[in-house]
Amino acid sequence: MKLPFLLLPGALVTAATSAQAVGLTEMKRRTAFIAERYLQIWSSSNVSPVAGVPYMYGPTVTFYGQRYSQEQLMAEKRRAIQQWPSRRYVHRPGTMQITCNVPAQKCAARSTIDFEVSNSRHGTAKQGSAKFDLGISFADRQPRILYEGGSLNNRRADRDF
Repeated sequence: MKLPFLLLPGALVTAATSAQAVGLTEMKRRTAFIAERYLQIWSSSNVSPVAGVPYMYGPTVTFYGQRYSQEQLMAEKRRAIQQWPSRRYVHRPGTMQITCNVPAQKCAARSTIDFEVSNSRHGTAKQGSAKFDLGISFADRQPRILYEGGSLNNRRADRDF
């Protein structure tokens, strides 16, 4: 199956077709793919997710309730990577729900994710689950993340997340 775009460690890249004028079924499929691939990228133990911010996100993004420029978001994500260099995030099977506004060419993916993060240098680790929200626009040539948010469900950890 050929995917309409690839989410690289840094970018949402469209293949043969533009992201504009996408129908409901295709928007839902692309949103699910982006949400899955997004967590795979953020589960990597390197800094490539930061380099991808200009390609993955809109010029401004709502990130856990606050407006960020891409530069501010990159700084925030760098801090997160420094705090938790080892990261694993996965969508809990069966929890992803996708809603779309076809006229606006926007979708939201909501799921429960399970996570494990650690910093061997500091001897700290956390694991738990969280609600995860990702808002995506298909209005431009390539999909862009407009918002990211969520909240902790529970945690089994040494320190607050």
